[in-house]
Amino acid sequence: MADFDPPFAQNGEFRFPNANEQSLGWPCGPIDQNLLNGLFRIHNGNIGNVIAEAGVTGPDGDLTKLRRAIEALIAAATGGGTAEDYILMTQARNRLPIFPDVQNVDGRIGVTAPSTGTVRLAGGVEFLHRGIFRVTTTQTDFATDPSKTYHLRWNPDDGFVLRDLASGTYNPGTLSESNVAFDSTYSDMLIARVITNSSNVATITTLANKDRIKGQIKFDGAVQDPHQNTSLNRFDNAVFNLARQPIAIPYYEVIDVRNIDGGGQFRPDDIHDHDMRLRVDGLNRYGAGITQSRDYAANLTTVVDFFVF
Repeated sequence: MADFDPPFAQNGEFRFPNANEQSLGWPCGPIDQNLLNGLFRIHNGNIGNVIAEAGVTGPDGDLTKLRRAIEALIAAATGGGTAEDYILMTQARNRLPIFPDVQNVDGRIGVTAPSTGTVRLAGGVEFLHRGIFRVTTTQTDFATDPSKTYHLRWNPDDGFVLRDLASGTYNPGTLSESNVAFDSTYSDMLIARVITNSSNVATITTLANKDRIKGQIKFDGAVQDPHQNTSLNRFDNAVFNLARQPIAIPYYEVIDVRNIDGGGQFRPDDIHDHDMRLRVDGLNRYGAGITQSRDYAANLTTVVDFFVF
């Protein structure tokens, strides 16, 4: 490997570029032999070091040695494969369509208010960016102002930041806080909502970040106007608290229908047109409302399956 080992001008005089040459390039006039030797030494020595580390050999003038050396080092680290099988971490963090995934059971990073005017992000919590790059939180405090709504977020460029919903930069369209435009994306994670009152006391809602989420909520209870044509249930407390708005699918689990007397038969004069409705409304990342109705119902039980993917 005489081309690269030992480095060019091993025993000759050489120098490296000075600050002015680094900035402006080669000066006018004759070529500086020592500088030329130094430049070749830098590149030649670095290339030779890679080739030697990989154990690649070949005759002088072989222009494939550096490529073969890189492939050999990758194969040694990964167990083999061709160059087409590899992707750089920087490429993966820009390409893989995978949402942030907090590596604990509920997918939430702890956020507390240790004192008035301060919210604290817990340290030591791991999450995956794009499913491949591991990030560990560091305990961090953020200052708040009274009567504000904030989003605590993370992105690979800015790290952890507290965004003010009233900011024209963060929310130029003055969108509502629950708008899906603020949901977690592949590289911008919504961690928590922070709302301060006039005394700057914070109410914090931490949000679940997983690449895939599925769950189920069951609703049952006393029916309004039981055994009548207007029987229904209404629930306003389907709570999700997710970083992204889910798909919610409701279905009846139990329908118990009786006439106005509670018996098993309907009188001829009973108005019973079999109306049945099941509705999800106000759906966002935090929750939804559920309305269930069935003529002459005595009991109604609804199950809501929810999914984020």
